[in-house]
Amino acid sequence: MNQATSRRMREIRSFSVFEPDTLTSYQFSKVFRQKSHLGPEERLMFAVLTDAIECFQKYLGKHGRRCRTLFSNAEAWITNTDAREFYSFDHVCEVLGINPSYLRFGLNQWRIEHESNRGARKRIREALRYQCRVKNNRVSI
Repeated sequence: MNQATSRRMREIRSFSVFEPDTLTSYQFSKVFRQKSHLGPEERLMFAVLTDAIECFQKYLGKHGRRCRTLFSNAEAWITNTDAREFYSFDHVCEVLGINPSYLRFGLNQWRIEHESNRGARKRIREALRYQCRVKNNRVSI
């Protein structure tokens, strides 16, 4: 009996300590593994989002008709909070794992900062032309 008990104890120890637990490694990799690539729909949604953000930032304050149209379309899409459409700003952000209100807030903060800095710019072009004329003796005395 002593021999049978010791053998049973060895079997229990060998199963509990040295046997790999395949379910645990699967759960670990499922939780901590990052997605290697996006699906085609997610790539299209990402392209739509990046295009809207680029149009919003690139054409802010531009005066051409095409530039104003692109900016106003991007601004209208970003500020629209209706998430019923499949390619709405809120739905696209949620599919990509981005908080839409946080991104919208960040774009508005960027816009406020950009508009405040735009008025403070100095035009240095005339000063450079004047220095060039003085150096080259083009100014008549």
